[in-house]
Order: sequence, then structure tokens, then C-alpha cells
Amino acid sequence: MHRVLRATAEHQLFQVTAAPYVVLDTDLRICGVNPAYLAATGRTLDDLVGTLLFDAFPDNPEDPTASGVRNLAASLERVLRRGTPHEMGVQRYDIPDPDAPTVFHPKVWSPVNSPLADADGRVVGALHHVEDITAVHEVLDPPSTGADAWDPARQPSAMLRRAMLAAARYARAHSAWEAARTAPGGLTSAGLARRDALWHRIVHAARPSPPAGCADAVCAAAVRALPGVDAAAITLHASGTAPHHLAVSSPRARRAEELQWITGQGPSLAAQRSGDPVLVPAMDQDPGRWPAFSDAVLRTGISAIFAYPLRTATTTLGTLTLYRTRPSPRPEGPPADAPTFADLTTVVLLADLDTEIIQQLRATADAGDINTALGVLAAAQRISTHDAAVWLQATAVSKRLPRADLARIVLTRYGV
Repeated sequence: MHRVLRATAEHQLFQVTAAPYVVLDTDLRICGVNPAYLAATGRTLDDLVGTLLFDAFPDNPEDPTASGVRNLAASLERVLRRGTPHEMGVQRYDIPDPDAPTVFHPKVWSPVNSPLADADGRVVGALHHVEDITAVHEVLDPPSTGADAWDPARQPSAMLRRAMLAAARYARAHSAWEAARTAPGGLTSAGLARRDALWHRIVHAARPSPPAGCADAVCAAAVRALPGVDAAAITLHASGTAPHHLAVSSPRARRAEELQWITGQGPSLAAQRSGDPVLVPAMDQDPGRWPAFSDAVLRTGISAIFAYPLRTATTTLGTLTLYRTRPSPRPEGPPADAPTFADLTTVVLLADLDTEIIQQLRATADAGDINTALGVLAAAQRISTHDAAVWLQATAVSKRLPRADLARIVLTRYGV
């Protein structure tokens, strides 16, 4: 399996997003599926990984008009050949029942296929993303010639399709919200009412945003809704790679997040590693905890930091970090609603990361290979990682190779 495909399939964001995704190689063999896709299709990893896509999901033999395989194959071929994404519109594609393979369940999907490329831009596979819009399609665009009729040439308008996708994603987010809302050890009636109010503030802030702007809207909502918060940042963390600053509400918040990565210390990193909130009401009163970071961040004018892990059932995806810039003679703790806001942020982001995940996954493979190669070089040559980085950059320039490609040559040479 190509390194880019493996890195995509193993990436933390790919695994935890609520959007269904499949990683395919150029032969249309399934290299990875996320839990959301397994839930949407009722299959298991053992069923799918290593299997050709159309062996796993053939056309319904009882439907002489079935065109799912033909349409999807044409779309994927186009993506692999041209190296550009392709939205397929609304597609009928029945899927077999895992317990009775001869029985097919009617399904309507909204698929989007995107290329996965190496450092030189060579397409090495595809990322297949689908949304199950069966229920909302039946309500918003019922067939005019009977409940089972399907005309593949009849596509809903772009506006109607966006409404279907929005309804499907909202239903997914609402299910996650209800699960959190009714979990054991839940809130009191007053707490639930306040949580409902915060939920609507976040959704209202995110609704007018473009697809990639949901996280920015959430940060803006945090500054508006949480007393004493002057800036906010949402950062995604993945093992072995630099954090990805998904959204920041101000340049000062971005600089504070960057300083934590540069120094290797700080509240956001500590919250990510521990899975627990890290609350610092007065940065100037705790200089010994993170000496390098504290000195640098105080010079930016930040006086207090409250970092909350964005947790799912299986992992910590990243952090919501709230910043205060107004010094106070008597340091105050975080807003009372901050933990609830962090929980809701996780729900909203996992329902709205469809555009972000593609951008993030494309960058991850290159960064991961470069970082691994630097570690291998440093250990093998007994030099510092800084010297290894200088060598990698200079050699890449002299050989006219992208750094990621040279990193992969190094990894191959050392058998990694």
C-alpha cells in the first residue's frame, strides 16, 4: 500500500469523523474505511479492507435499471485520470444485507470522490465520501411515478441537494447531541436548559458559514457567548505531526497556539496529552510550570488560558483553548459554561468536517514521512534532528526533489 494511502487511512481525523469515508488505491481496492462508513453500510473491517470496491458492493441483480456501479466507476476513473474532485449528485445505489447477501436495501447517496496524490502531484488513490440521504430524499424529493421508481437522469436542483445534505448532517449532529444530552450522570434541568441555549448559539453561528468556516464560526461564538473570553482557538492534534490550527479568532490566539508547538509545552498540549482540562487563571503566577512558553506568551498580552480536550468515545481529537487578555488583580477561573461549550464544539465539528478532512489528510502524509525520516537520519547518523533537517533540505534542493519524496527514499533505504 502506498504511504499516502496508509497515512490517510490511519489518520486520527479520518477515524473519528462522523462522515463516512473510504480510501481506495488506483485499482479501486479498499485500503481503509472509517467507523462511520462501516456504520452506514453495516459491514466490518474484515469484510472490506483488501477487497475490490465493486466486489464488496455490486449492483442489485434484481434491479435491471441499476446504474450505481457504472456511475461510481466512471466518477472514480475521472478523478484518478484528471486529479480533480468530482461530486456525483444524488445516486441510487442499493447495498447488500451483511446477513443475507442476496437481499439488497434501497439506498440513496450523495457521493464525492477526491484524488489522493503524492508529493509530486501523482495521483495514487482516491478518497470516497458518501452521505446516506435516503430518508431526507424520500421526504424532500419523492419520485413522481411510484415509491420504488428511480430515474438516474432526474437529479434534484443544486439547492435541493444542499438542503438534503444539510438535513442529513444535522440529523447526524443531533443524534450525537442527544446521546451526550441523555448520558448517565447528566445535567440538572437548569443545566440542560443552558446547554440547549449554548447548542443553539453554536448552530446559529455556524449556519451561515461556508463549509470550511464552521470552526471559525464556533470560535467566534465562544468569544460572544462565554464571559471573560477574548479569543479562542480550535487545534487538531495527530501523533507525529505538527498540530493543525483549524480555527482561531484572532492573531494573538494563533501565536499562542504556535508558541506551544515551538516550545513543546503549554496548556493546549497538556490537555491533549492528558485528556483533561488544563486551566490557568493567571499565567504570570505559574511561571515555573512551562518556563519557555510562559515567558513568550505573556509578552503577547495573554493573561489566562483555559484548554479543553475535544473528546470522542475513543480518542481526543484536539483542543478548544480559550484566552483572556484583560489582566485582573484577582485572577478568575474559566466561564461556568466553558466545559459544556467544549462538549458541544466536538459534536458540531465532527458533523461538519467534510471539507476540512480532505485538506488535512492530503497534508498529513507528507508531514508524517518528513518527520519520521528526520528521526531515522538523526538516529542513524548520530546527529541532531536540526542537522538532519538541514541535510534533508539541502539534498532535496541539490537533487531537485520535493522534501517528502527524498524523505521516502530515506525511509526505504533504512527499511522503515
